Amino acid sequence: MSTPSVVERNLLALSANHPQLGRLISRTRPSSETSFIISRNGAPVPACGERPIQMHSTVDPQKEGRRYFHSYRGAGYLVFLGLGGGYHIEPFLDSSDVSRIVVIEKDPAFLRAVLEHLDLRRILLDPRVRLLAGVDPEKVKDFLLSDYLPAIYGDMKTVPLRPSVEFGGQYYTEVMRAIQELIGMVADDYTVQAQFGKKWYVNTLANLPAVQASTVIVKPVRRAFVTGAGPSLESQIAELRELRDTGFLIASDTSLPALLSYGLKPDLVISIDCQLVSYHHFLRGLPDEVPLLLDLASPPVLTRLTKRGVFFASSHPLSLYLSRHWRPLPFIDTSGGNVFHAAVSLAEYLGAREIYLLGVDFSYPEGKAYCRGTYLYPLFRSQEDLLSPSESLFLSFILKNKTIMKDRVHGILRYTTRPLIGYKERLERYLQEFGARIIPLPGKGVALCLQPRGQSVRSFDGQILAAGAPRSDWREFLRNYLKGLQDLPRPTTPISRYLLNLQEDQRSLCITLFPAAAAFREHDPGDAAKEHLRLRKVRDWSIEVARRFLER
Repeated sequence: MSTPSVVERNLLALSANHPQLGRLISRTRPSSETSFIISRNGAPVPACGERPIQMHSTVDPQKEGRRYFHSYRGAGYLVFLGLGGGYHIEPFLDSSDVSRIVVIEKDPAFLRAVLEHLDLRRILLDPRVRLLAGVDPEKVKDFLLSDYLPAIYGDMKTVPLRPSVEFGGQYYTEVMRAIQELIGMVADDYTVQAQFGKKWYVNTLANLPAVQASTVIVKPVRRAFVTGAGPSLESQIAELRELRDTGFLIASDTSLPALLSYGLKPDLVISIDCQLVSYHHFLRGLPDEVPLLLDLASPPVLTRLTKRGVFFASSHPLSLYLSRHWRPLPFIDTSGGNVFHAAVSLAEYLGAREIYLLGVDFSYPEGKAYCRGTYLYPLFRSQEDLLSPSESLFLSFILKNKTIMKDRVHGILRYTTRPLIGYKERLERYLQEFGARIIPLPGKGVALCLQPRGQSVRSFDGQILAAGAPRSDWREFLRNYLKGLQDLPRPTTPISRYLLNLQEDQRSLCITLFPAAAAFREHDPGDAAKEHLRLRKVRDWSIEVARRFLER
């Protein structure tokens, strides 16, 4: 029986962890542009192009690889740009600080050529390693967005193999741009998780009885009006009064008291904030007949404000787990980071063909934070005195943001911030694929830039907003969830190997702990080698919280 060749052994190793890529490479011809130079210490070094660009040192590529390790050591999640001969990757495999390795290679044909000359099984068989070859830069970003878990994996670092990046040209430029965009998105999301991860968990479990009791149904709509609480809402009220009876009025919780002060009653109010401050939006009251749509992680006090509460699932892991395993709930996109974005997502969910946008400014025109009637006005009036009138309190509220920017457009002074501009850009991207007609009413804030739609737009067929039937009593669900947490294997290092070794149902259960893990990590950063210890703490804390709710 003949001994398997290098390429056969490599393909078997590749198929073990990357079956789809293994099938692709087994059908791929090796690159004709790739040659191999034998270095002084006898190691083959790949080179590319007519005037060959050597991927590694032709003296001692292993020693050069160790220099890479000393330059980038300490990061938990590493993204290598270029496979080369793998010499710059191998030293990282021995480090317990490395929790995940993603290798991005432009050309599958180059990968095939390398696999025919170099034994890369140690890299290919390591469960921490994920290899992407010939993947579009936007798809790279999508993969990293789903794979990178900062609360578990730690910091992300990009490790460019410079000759490979140079030869790859525009491809790696686009990949690096996509990664930079991703880092901004992940950083925002991680900051929110670190601040609210534990509160999401506690609020969600506290809301289970109310979720089980909810029976509200909202039918699809054709035209929707969505109100934010920006100052421009004041000038748009007159037009809203004229149009009111022609469509379905969705109020963000922040805009609710302003609408009521103008004598306008919404058809539905949506609230997504997990903080108790959201209670202030309801001090003017909520009409008994108006449904209140709540995130599963909303403060439990809000569920007691209405008899017509209905809950939705967002992308919070525990929210998705609960919807999948206990009571199916409508999914509303909260990725925009603010309640107005979620309200627009709701209008799309209900199938609105026309969506009017009101009170959305993405700025503080004329130095005003919100329209009159919103919660800040009575709050600041109650706090003002001779030395600090409410006007100065409003200005302090605006100027406390460290990213404040000022401009003047058509004689109107406006303040804006990076978070507000981020909200605007995320909403614009979201609306880009909308099937509905979007009609922003003119105001004094920063206007939305609505680009022509692409070839593919989302369907706007309406859905009924309602929860499915619970599969069990909420106590039984929580008992099963608690037992699942208790039965999880003890977290070990490296954490990526631990996650890969979990069964699918165990992994989905473990993921529900990640937002709380971000909060734990924020208070005790530690190092990547101890992430498994932090996950143990998070599991123990989560078990204790779930047990307390069952004992009530």
